[in-house]
Amino acid sequence: MSILDKLLETDLKKLQNKEKKTYEVKRLSEIVGEPFLVTCKPLGHEQVAHVGEISKDETDIRLNTILEGCEVEGKSFSYDVFTSKLGTPSGKEVVEKLLRAGEVWELYRIINKMSGYGSDVVEEVKN
Repeated sequence: MSILDKLLETDLKKLQNKEKKTYEVKRLSEIVGEPFLVTCKPLGHEQVAHVGEISKDETDIRLNTILEGCEVEGKSFSYDVFTSKLGTPSGKEVVEKLLRAGEVWELYRIINKMSGYGSDVVEEVKN
């Protein structure tokens, strides 16, 4: 059986890879007194394109990636409870108020890795 035949017989759900992983933001856990868990998921092609279109610079890309790829208890950082409680006009400002720069960077890195970005995802085959 050829590799193409095997690919065509593979369950489509396995190819779509909609996995979610949960991470603890330790600093926020210490502040709130219980685990502060953020669930991350990979971004699809349209989401990556959307983030690129709406972002002005590298910082915006990181913040918008987190807005697209992360949630807390099933809610986006743009959820109105977050924005109203923190007095911010959008989820981007919620992320800036809640997370430190290094925490933003790490969540951004995690989402990118889950989305298939990285130097180790494709390897040259030597003949």
